[in-house]
Amino acid sequence: MFTIELLTRQGWSQTETHEQRELAELQAMLKSQADGKTYRVTSPELSILCVFTRQGSSCWELDQPAAA
Repeated sequence: MFTIELLTRQGWSQTETHEQRELAELQAMLKSQADGKTYRVTSPELSILCVFTRQGSSCWELDQPAAA
């Protein structure tokens, strides 16, 4: 499952999950374009991280899974 999280003043807050990476990224992009806020998509093992803002997006595939 890929998790979509919203950046808040208190940190990242989970909004929803999707089984497909492409769907999670599309949803995060659409949310960011609609409300102007920052969202991120992470993979279950935190080896993929994508950040979406109104100005654009960036994705990284990490060599080693990140420590939670």
